[in-house]
Amino acid sequence: MKHSFLVLLILVCSVLATAQVSNKMSFQTVVRNNLGKLVVNKSVGVRLSILKTTSIGTAVYVETHTKTSNMNGLVTLEVGRGTVTSGTFATIDWSQGPYFLKTEMDVNGGSNYTISRVTEFVSVPYAKSAENVKTLSSGTNVGEMNYWDGAKWVPLNVGAEGQTLTFCDGKPTWTVGGVCVGAVTSLNCASATHNGTINALSPISYGLTSLLPYTGGNGGAQSGQYINSTGVKGLSATLQPCTIANGDGVFTIYINGTPASSGTANFELNIGGKTCTLSRVVNASVQQPTIGSYGANVTDIEGNSYKTVIIGKQQWMAENLKVSKYNDGVPIPTITDNEAWRSLTTGAWCYYNNDAANNVKYGKLYNWYALNPTTNGNKNVCPTGWHVPSEDEWTILTDFLGCDLYAASKMKEVGTANWLNSNSDATNSSLFTGLPGGFRYYDGFYQIGSNGFWWTSTEYSYGYALNYCMYSDYTNITRSYNNKYRGLSVRCLKD
Repeated sequence: MKHSFLVLLILVCSVLATAQVSNKMSFQTVVRNNLGKLVVNKSVGVRLSILKTTSIGTAVYVETHTKTSNMNGLVTLEVGRGTVTSGTFATIDWSQGPYFLKTEMDVNGGSNYTISRVTEFVSVPYAKSAENVKTLSSGTNVGEMNYWDGAKWVPLNVGAEGQTLTFCDGKPTWTVGGVCVGAVTSLNCASATHNGTINALSPISYGLTSLLPYTGGNGGAQSGQYINSTGVKGLSATLQPCTIANGDGVFTIYINGTPASSGTANFELNIGGKTCTLSRVVNASVQQPTIGSYGANVTDIEGNSYKTVIIGKQQWMAENLKVSKYNDGVPIPTITDNEAWRSLTTGAWCYYNNDAANNVKYGKLYNWYALNPTTNGNKNVCPTGWHVPSEDEWTILTDFLGCDLYAASKMKEVGTANWLNSNSDATNSSLFTGLPGGFRYYDGFYQIGSNGFWWTSTEYSYGYALNYCMYSDYTNITRSYNNKYRGLSVRCLKD
């Protein structure tokens, strides 16, 4: 339960420490206006009522005060020394309690009392014996306050500048903006409702949900959470920032990712001060339907043979280009020096890291000048009857595979034989068999085994051309542009 002090903060600053009877009780208030700002050096009207038995019980004594707040917004008064409007303070039989103190205020100094709060007396101002009187503990830091928790006085540490003192679950608490931290009585993972099914090695495209019930919410704020799965790896559970209901409610947990195996994925949740383990069953892998079909192999000018795949109405190479000559037999220069590579404006190729062993897996890397007829002497690096695909032709492919957001999963080679990371989203249902050949930059080679980059024939600007990228553990294929001198992989498309 949350109660924000907008106008009044009541702090009992002292009670009697002896068994002697007294006709007064010291009392202090810190006064704030309805914007939460201190009311300083101003006359304030106060009405105090002592209620018997319950917080809405009969008033056995009522008095009023007119006091001036100090420079810190503090008003000091004595209960039993005000202007009496009913009852007699000295005749109250405190042994017949419980008693409650009702406090009302008019921050304009009049009698228009609009803000009230009722607080139970846990220590009375005088008693029949000394052991029945409570002693208020002293603070140890400037600005420290004390409150009664039902069994003992507890110090309330000094809040940070800008914080608001707010009653959260019946206790004064420093908060940001008067918003209590969310809490629940119970978090019921075993009763969660799960939507959708999860299959091993299959990416969750749009996010599934689990509806997690809770009881005893306090109406406070709950921050967002992101929890990785245990048991079956590769999944995550996300809770968006929210406000916990007063009473019972439901948290929506979003499940995303690609499970690495079948079994049970567990998420260790800590929400509203309670913990529980949310479990989702992961089914055995479902065989992905094959979208592509193999076509006849094609051979380049040097005799390198390539698998091909028919995807929709297009026929693509299913391997990266390895040729070192144009299809008319003219050699394409190979450049190993980084500075020489960077300064080129004509065609060239290289092995990744200048290591011929990488040609077997990933093929060669080409600068864009080797692909462009304007800069390569109107030549073609692809076999006769084939060409380097344009951006539009790549778009036809990715659209057929279900858009850029999910195409890469259907185009990447499955497993980690050539992809170094988990690559758990890959199905290669198109048979494109995308490989992570990395790239060459002006100062060296990068990202082999983790990322694949392919040129298009489409120029972006004077120094840049368009390419497509695939990444380990990402379902999407990305269109971007790179310097024309970069070395990227090439796939050819049949005319």
